[in-house]
Amino acid sequence: MHSLRRRLGVCSLAVGFIAVLAAPSADATVPAGAGRASFPKVSCGWPAVVNPGRLNFAFPETNATYWVMPYQLSKGDRLVVDGTYPSARFTSLTTYNAKGSPVDSLVDRAITPNSGSKNPFAQANAGTNPAEHRYRVTVRSGVTAAPGHNTLAATAESAASGSGFLALRIYVPDKESDPTGGAPLPALSLQHQGGSTSTLKTCANAGSAHGDAGPLAGFLRQLVKKYAPPGGFEGCGKSTPSAPGFAVPNKAEGLFPNPYNKYLCTPVSHESGRIAVIRGKAPTFPDTIQGQSVLTKTQLRYWSLCQNQWQLPYPSSSCAADYQTALKDGQYTFVVSTPEDRPTNATTSDEVTWISWGPTGVNGILLFRNMLPAGDFHNAVQNIQKGQNPATVMGPYYPTITYCTKATFEKGGPDACPAR
Repeated sequence: MHSLRRRLGVCSLAVGFIAVLAAPSADATVPAGAGRASFPKVSCGWPAVVNPGRLNFAFPETNATYWVMPYQLSKGDRLVVDGTYPSARFTSLTTYNAKGSPVDSLVDRAITPNSGSKNPFAQANAGTNPAEHRYRVTVRSGVTAAPGHNTLAATAESAASGSGFLALRIYVPDKESDPTGGAPLPALSLQHQGGSTSTLKTCANAGSAHGDAGPLAGFLRQLVKKYAPPGGFEGCGKSTPSAPGFAVPNKAEGLFPNPYNKYLCTPVSHESGRIAVIRGKAPTFPDTIQGQSVLTKTQLRYWSLCQNQWQLPYPSSSCAADYQTALKDGQYTFVVSTPEDRPTNATTSDEVTWISWGPTGVNGILLFRNMLPAGDFHNAVQNIQKGQNPATVMGPYYPTITYCTKATFEKGGPDACPAR
């Protein structure tokens, strides 16, 4: 198994298992030097739950949930994750450094099941019994290239010890009301170099509807403020209302990017009576909500369009996932507006998908996600090289954007608002 840089390319987005475990306050801060002594120590597992309904920061996807666990590993320590594959579109485990940049990652299909279990993301005959869908992943310090199956490097450097974060992601669970995809959160334990083992119970309040109640929430907000200030998400700022267009961001430090996504982005600004119209050809995807297998041959595992707020801590306002998007002859049309400016013909019955603008007092930023393209799908965002025109690489799959008035759209529909 190789390091994240070798497996995925460079991404352009502790447990304090020492003598005493102490839970930090919800408004813990990141000091000027993010050293080991200042890193949060928690007394329970998975202390932060990230999505817009809980902890809304760092541009979360509304159709996914992320559980975050901080770790501080001493020489020889191993953080052990015993989990069950969820019933969902996608899952992964990713390690991040203390600045929120990815270190190493394992995607669902690459996680080897335990002996006697099967991986439903990799095996067509895996069945539906969760007891037969078990895996174990180990996070290790002191390695830069994970040396075996189901092993993640804790830091990017070959250090004897290190601090960072482990994130569990689950996209589009089969049952929307069950973000864990019908599986318990993975059990966490630490195997000490001396042979002893420490275990943690899952935090009781991290999954509440109020993200601020989680013991790690304040620390993460301060981390984003420190390492991802306005302007830190670069590469989107060339668009203007007179010449809008999507571009590839070239920096996402502090934003805990998903290594299996690549993004296009464009800033948007609100004006009363004006809407944004986005059009393009829709990639195919496995519609697991409708019972289609995740192993179905498609162009992407997942794609979506999200409207986000361009202000700290970078919350999301609204998203539309692939399976929520209306199509006409394989083409999508999105309208982004306030409820007051929503055209009467911006409905699914009109083959138009509406996305709420969110707060109008701040600038917005649209993110177009592409996840895990098939090897023969050459129009994905992942195939755009530095200096290339995204529209040239993506062809009909490139999302064009234009501004239009509500009245014009209501009179003539999407064709009345052509992209420049």
